[in-house]
Amino acid sequence: MYKLKYSWEQRKLEDEAIEMLAGGDIDKSRVVESGKYPIYANALTNDSIVGYYDDYYRVKAPAVTVTGRGDVGHAQARTVDFTPVVRLLAIRSEHDAYFLENAINNHGVIVESTGVPQLTVPQLGNYMIQFPKTIEEETKIGEYFDNLDHLITLHQRKVKILKFIKKLLLEKMLV
Repeated sequence: MYKLKYSWEQRKLEDEAIEMLAGGDIDKSRVVESGKYPIYANALTNDSIVGYYDDYYRVKAPAVTVTGRGDVGHAQARTVDFTPVVRLLAIRSEHDAYFLENAINNHGVIVESTGVPQLTVPQLGNYMIQFPKTIEEETKIGEYFDNLDHLITLHQRKVKILKFIKKLLLEKMLV
């Protein structure tokens, strides 16, 4: 029988977190259009940025944000200090942020509410996640998925540009 050199362990996310929190209100008087510390909302567009603070952040990077309302359970690794707002959840841990992002995104969200889909910090904390035994293995996996995500994004942009060129050529040919 083949035995894996590194076996993985399943653990609760709350036991692996340094900090887990939900975003709240922002100080609108301090929000600027461009600044040092992004303010992330519970959105999947514009990288979820709704503004910036020049001199304040709530979560020290690296961390992972997770959408808590609407399209719940979408995780995103964050590499700069930031402030989450409203129903955006944030997790800081000693784990690789890109690995954790992918582990959460592949977890499969179970929505317990009957109204607007919602994910809370306690629900997220109860997620059972498989972790490699070593941080080195986890980091390599995280880097691999981050590189793959960048490659996918580049190809999506290329397809979008090629479709635009095709449309222009067809318009010129048919005029």
